[in-house]
Amino acid sequence: MSEDGLSESQFSYVRHLRLDKLLDVMECITDHPEERLFLTAHHALEIWFKQVIFDTRRLIALLEDDRIAEANRLLRRLGEIMRLADGHWTVLETLASPDFHEFRPELTGASGMQSRQFREVEVMYGLCELADEGYVESVRQRWPGLIEEHPVTLRGAFFGALRRAGLDLIDAYRDRREHPALFDLCENAFELDRRFQSWRFNHILMVRRQIGMRTRGTGGTFGKDYLAASMRHLFFPELWEIRHDISKLHGAEVAGDGAAGSA
Repeated sequence: MSEDGLSESQFSYVRHLRLDKLLDVMECITDHPEERLFLTAHHALEIWFKQVIFDTRRLIALLEDDRIAEANRLLRRLGEIMRLADGHWTVLETLASPDFHEFRPELTGASGMQSRQFREVEVMYGLCELADEGYVESVRQRWPGLIEEHPVTLRGAFFGALRRAGLDLIDAYRDRREHPALFDLCENAFELDRRFQSWRFNHILMVRRQIGMRTRGTGGTFGKDYLAASMRHLFFPELWEIRHDISKLHGAEVAGDGAAGSA
């Protein structure tokens, strides 16, 4: 009999989830009881990133095949995963700043910015097509070949589906009743982008709660600098900008002339 009380041939919840391996990898490096919460939250995020990468691969393939209804289902799921991921920060905020600082010195050199999976999500969504050369070069240096692994990004597949349908963004919104699936595609992509922005912003608020904005993080950056940089990282800026076009169509006054109709 095994430890779960079953014979070696019997299937079980424990064996399906490989709990023996999953739970054994969680090892704290200090004796502080609050380190476990910090570790648990980041383990959970990495597991969700693995699912996001898996589903994004499927999503890109669906978009390339113009299977829009199925693509919408996965886009909505990815948005829900990011909503759930956002909630991890509120749990971490129950970790008191003085408690965090009691074990934080042992984390020096470790940073969430070292997460390959997180960077892969950004690459898959198409950030390297929009970010400055400094960002792209940093990805190439730290993870050689990562960008080349994803020649078609979610961003590219999204705009490709619109082009094949003969639409640009303003058409998809203005003629949404004629093209409901493509309109939903735009809104689902926007919502995914919005929730990713919310996740970034609330991460910064959590960091500010723990160490302030003028303290250097374990990854070597200051909170205020990281905030300014990361909040510029939109995957679909056109979907934000199109709101101005929609407003102008309905007679609203819009400052500037930065409207974007298609990519």
